[in-house]
Amino acid sequence: MEEIKIQGHAKFWIGEEGILHCKLSNSNMDKKLDYKTAQLYLEAIETLSKGRPMPLLIDLRSTKGTFSSAAAQLLAKSLDNMPSVLCEGYVVSTLSVKLLVQAYKRIYKTKIPFGIFNNLNKATEYCLSHNN
Repeated sequence: MEEIKIQGHAKFWIGEEGILHCKLSNSNMDKKLDYKTAQLYLEAIETLSKGRPMPLLIDLRSTKGTFSSAAAQLLAKSLDNMPSVLCEGYVVSTLSVKLLVQAYKRIYKTKIPFGIFNNLNKATEYCLSHNN
């Protein structure tokens, strides 16, 4: 299984079910995702997907903190224009992270379908439903 690790930030891989997984890890509440790291995330998505359309499952259960507005704009605009991302499934474990994702999606109004879940299995089911 090919995987890409972005030291101290995230791990990306394609699961056996054909879903592109992203597991973010940040235990520092004061740390913000910056523009440069957001670019690395996008490069990892492009590298692993090789242009093949697939769902993106983003696991935010091990992360705290937020993102810079520049990083958020870059991710929203770039993901919206990536033909390799069919949908986004977010897995959250706290209300604050859920609200952050909802605000991000409301502000940046992307056309990619998304769902926010408290359970990895539900997020996986959602992604699989968009993979067919």
